Amino acid sequence: MLKKWLRRMPHPLYFVSVMVVAIAVRSVIAQEATAISHDYRTDDHSVDLTRLPLGDGNYSTTTLQMGSVFTCMTYNKTAVGAFQEGPWFNGDGTFDLTTKAIVDGEVAWNHEFIIALNSNSRDFTTNDLPNHTTGIYPIASSDDAYQYDRNPNAIAEQTITFSLPANPTIATAPDCLGSEIGILLSGTVLFNAFDAGGRDAVAHETQDNCQGHPQVSGVYHYHSLTNCLDDEGTGHSALMGYAWDGFGIYGVHGEAGKVLTNEDLDECHGHSHVIDWDGQKVDMYHYHATYEFPYTLGCFKGTPTRFRIGGGGEGQGNPPIGGQGAGQGNPPDLAAAAVRLGITQQALMEALGAPPPDFAAAAARLGISEEVLRHTLGQP
Repeated sequence: MLKKWLRRMPHPLYFVSVMVVAIAVRSVIAQEATAISHDYRTDDHSVDLTRLPLGDGNYSTTTLQMGSVFTCMTYNKTAVGAFQEGPWFNGDGTFDLTTKAIVDGEVAWNHEFIIALNSNSRDFTTNDLPNHTTGIYPIASSDDAYQYDRNPNAIAEQTITFSLPANPTIATAPDCLGSEIGILLSGTVLFNAFDAGGRDAVAHETQDNCQGHPQVSGVYHYHSLTNCLDDEGTGHSALMGYAWDGFGIYGVHGEAGKVLTNEDLDECHGHSHVIDWDGQKVDMYHYHATYEFPYTLGCFKGTPTRFRIGGGGEGQGNPPIGGQGAGQGNPPDLAAAAVRLGITQQALMEALGAPPPDFAAAAARLGISEEVLRHTLGQP
């Protein structure tokens, strides 16, 4: 029988009124908390989680297509994290999500997440640390996931404050996606479906029991809906988060509880009908998660708020590697190199360490190849 997600973690509390609403969630999850099961089940035979099509390279910078991603990004195909395909790849362009390697660990965090609803805006403050436990990062060499993905990054607390429109409207034309595309009600940032090389991140990169992992600046994030938000029930999914254009992101269930696929949604991965919105029934556009690629958004239906978090994703959205270097024998331009890598100059300096730099070790810390790092720095 096909499988369905088993979600056990509680949904964050969310209250709405016509007055200013503030939600403050501050929690430390006990170390003894029960492990999240990475078990996927579905009784809906329209989705076979053992044979999900790979989304590698399924994007365009010019055209919209259902089941694809309209991107603003320039992907560097040499800057990939996971270096080895695992046994969950079927060898025919599909993968088995139910047998994918999981990063070990149950690490608790000091979670802080506030949403304030005003008349025209929804204001967010988060430290990006989730309301659930995470895996242990960097991935330990003793972890079976290390055979395929040696993510060297550690989860780090962030300071993130932003506002989204409280009542978003559909734009004249859809807009392209950057690396970060929204936030889920776990308080954690949602990225698009790709890794830094334009591959299907859900298929290639190893994540923890809640489908999260950190990028080079320590930003813990998801590439799909986390199963640590409750999406059970027989009816329409509850609100799971917000996209950068202000529209809501709902779970995998549509009206009457149907498990949705790409065919049920438009090019941006959403549709319009009556939903629960700020305590009222409103006929409006909204996005849905799906089990299949692109998992959440394909484009922005509204006008997105543009900003960068933690140095700008996983090295995505920056000038391609191979631009003007510092020149042999000259000190490298660390600021320019950091921009090309999509990280902060401080993060690059910390990875390089004291001179003379160990480029192999620095590249490993950054999750890129030594060749890419040397080329970016203009070093032989």
